[in-house]
Order: sequence, then C-alpha cells, then structure tokens
Amino acid sequence: MKDTVRSEALRSVSGSSILAVYLVAVLMPVFVLFSDGSRFDLAGLDPATATALLLEPLAWSAVSAAFVGAYGVTRECYYGSMDRTLTGVGFARAFSGKIVAGAVVAVALSLCIFVVWTVGVSVFLARNGSTLALTGSAWRIYAGALVGVVLGAFIGGAIGWITRNYYVTAAIILVLPMVVEFALLRTAPELAKFSPGLVLAALGVPGYQDRLLEFGPALCLALAWAVVLVAAAWGMGRRKVA
Repeated sequence: MKDTVRSEALRSVSGSSILAVYLVAVLMPVFVLFSDGSRFDLAGLDPATATALLLEPLAWSAVSAAFVGAYGVTRECYYGSMDRTLTGVGFARAFSGKIVAGAVVAVALSLCIFVVWTVGVSVFLARNGSTLALTGSAWRIYAGALVGVVLGAFIGGAIGWITRNYYVTAAIILVLPMVVEFALLRTAPELAKFSPGLVLAALGVPGYQDRLLEFGPALCLALAWAVVLVAAAWGMGRRKVA
C-alpha cells in the first residue's frame, strides 16, 4: 500500500501538466479574495481582525484540493492509461492508492500555499500601516482549512473515479462552486450552506457572514459527503472491473 501511495503521489506531481495543478491550487482562494473588494478596506481594523479577514479565503482551499485529489484519476483517464494501471496493481490498490495520494499531495500543496499566502498578507498589511497578527482566530482558519483540504481531496478523488472524465470532473469540482454555489450564497444561503463546496469552506470559516454552517455541523456533513461519495465511487468501480 505504501509503495502504491508513493508511486501515485510521484505521478501526480510529475510532468509539465502539474503546472495546471499548481494554478488550480490557488484558484479558489484568489477568486474569493477578489470577489469581495471589501477585504482590502482595512481602515479602522486592528491587526488581528485585519489578518483574519485576509486569511479567510484560505478556507476555500478545500475546493481546490478536490481538483488535486481527482487529478491522479482523471489524468490517467484522459491519457487512456487507466486500464494498464488497473491490470498492473488491481482495482483495490489503485483506488485506495490514488485517493490517499491525492490527499497527501493536496495537503502538501496547501501548506505551501498557506505559507506563501501568509507572507503576502504580511507584506500587504505592512504597506497599509498594519502588522501580521497570528492570533487564535488565524490559527483556527489554518486548522479548519486543512481539515477541509483532506476531506475535499477525498471528495474530489471519489468524483474523479465516478466520472472518469477530466472535463466533467473539473466542471463539477470547480465551475459548480464558483458559479452556482457562490450565487446561491448571496441569494439563498439557507440552501447554499449545505452544498459540498460551502460545507468544506465552513470548516475554515464557521458561520461565515451568518451564511455558513458552524464547525460541528459542517464537519459532520463534510464527512457524510466524503463517505457517501467514496463508497459510491468504490461500488461503481468494482462493478466496472468485475
């Protein structure tokens, strides 16, 4: 199992196509940051509040992690090499190896992004006469976002196994949250807060703007989404290779 996970992790970060994964890894936090210009208005905010405000977009790293988690599956389907992999290692090892490796790569990329993002926040605050203040609120954002990254990678990996199509998976994982979920967040938050992307985001920013779930309910629902989708992906995959 360890060898399979190691092999899948290396394959996920090899080749020139990995540049697209790096780009997508920062896509959602950047999208959230610039979707609301008010985040750049720090007038009258103390350093702790300003820091937390600029770190909040990291909670949406879970959505990017879903794409990273699916990449190891969808890339092989795109290049037509999945059958060879299944023949070589068997479905069970390929499935579990890709799911776990996707989560490992997603966590590693996300931690790097957290560091780079924090440095950027520090520079921005300094230029606006403030300072970086990593208080309990900031660390809760990091911790919650990291939990979301792990569950997001599992969910993304499962969706990749279910669709086995690069473009369909990308549309479900990226376009749906950026277009549908964000629109619902503004117009019907009572429904949007139960959607997968916003449930994952709520782990990093519980109760965000009184529109997202609190941490406990969000964690339970995120776990439910992950378990259901992984189980569905396993069942569908077993039937295909039977």
